[in-house]
Formats: sequence, structure tokens, C-alpha cells
Amino acid sequence: MKKLLCIAAVAGCLSAGLSAANYDIGISGSDQGIDGFSLSIGNYYNVPRQDIMVIERSIPREEMSVVYYLASRSHRDARFITDLRLRGISWWDISLRLGLDPRTIYVVESRRYSGPPYGKAYGYDKHNKRLRDSEIVDLVNVRFLSDYHHISTDEVIDRRRRGENYNNINEYYRGGKGRTEKGKERGENRGDDRGEKRHGNPHER
Repeated sequence: MKKLLCIAAVAGCLSAGLSAANYDIGISGSDQGIDGFSLSIGNYYNVPRQDIMVIERSIPREEMSVVYYLASRSHRDARFITDLRLRGISWWDISLRLGLDPRTIYVVESRRYSGPPYGKAYGYDKHNKRLRDSEIVDLVNVRFLSDYHHISTDEVIDRRRRGENYNNINEYYRGGKGRTEKGKERGENRGDDRGEKRHGNPHER
């Protein structure tokens, strides 16, 4: 029951900052339009730049991480998933169509919000309420930014609640500005997880 009570809390924490955060829903219109956030997604999922550019022209940038996350979990082509999205299907229903359980795949770990272990209930509430598209986008991007830059999910959530968009958070750590803060955060929040194997671009570690 305690886990179930935590379910809606993470999405709620993130949603609290959405009104202040600028949602980057613009679509790049030229070959030069691909930004650092898109490149980071490509690096993380080992996707060629040309493929990233095709997807980026089709959907909002912050939804690209959802496309590739679902593609990696379902072993389906990213363009197939993008096509489903362009047909107006919700991310929840797309997950189901791909044979995935949206109640279990949108999970992140948090030690700060609502108490540990937060991740087991993160994103799904006791009334079996479906997650909104914006909540799924937030959950996936928090997971991506945390794993790619090797920082705690709590740090990403904090920045989102302060109004920072995904691209700005990504650029902060890509540019090396957050190295000291990142190391401190990992020491405080990762604990026994320090030895875990992480994904992402090894050249940016």
C-alpha cells in the first residue's frame, strides 16, 4: 500500500514545475537544426545522426527520448513508433501496442521524494490511473538525463521543478559545468550504486 501511495507522487513533483518550464516543442526545419539534446539522445541509444534528424523533424524534441526508449524496450523501429504517435495515439496506448506494460516500464529511482524505494511506484497511482503523455515524457527524460550524465534522478527532478527544460539541463552537464556538483550528488545519493554499470557516451564520463 505504501508503494501504491507513492505512485502518483513523482509525476506530481515533476508536473509542479511544468508550468514554469519551457516545453521545447519546436521542430527543427533544416539539417543544421539538430541540437545538443538530440545529439545526446543519439549517443545514448547509438543512433546515427541522420536517423535522429529524421525523427526530430517529425515530433517535439522532448518526445524523441520516449521514441527511442520504447524502441529499445520493444525492439521495434523508431520510425514505426513515431508513425503511431503521429496518428494521435497516446504514449500509454503505444506502450501497450508494443507489448509493454506501462505500469512497470516508466520507473525511476528517487531517494528524496516520498521516501525510498520510490522507483517501484513511480508514475502509477493506487487507482490505476493512466499516465498522461506529459507525465510519461517527464519520466523518460528524467531517466535519460540521469543515466546519460551519471547524476541522481533527484537532481534532474529538482532542476525541472525550478523551471529548467530538458535541453538546458543536458547542456549544463555536456558543457562540464556540473562536474563538481555531479560528483557531490553522486556521493550523497548513489551510495552502494557507485559500482553499477551505466549507459551513455564513454567519452563524456
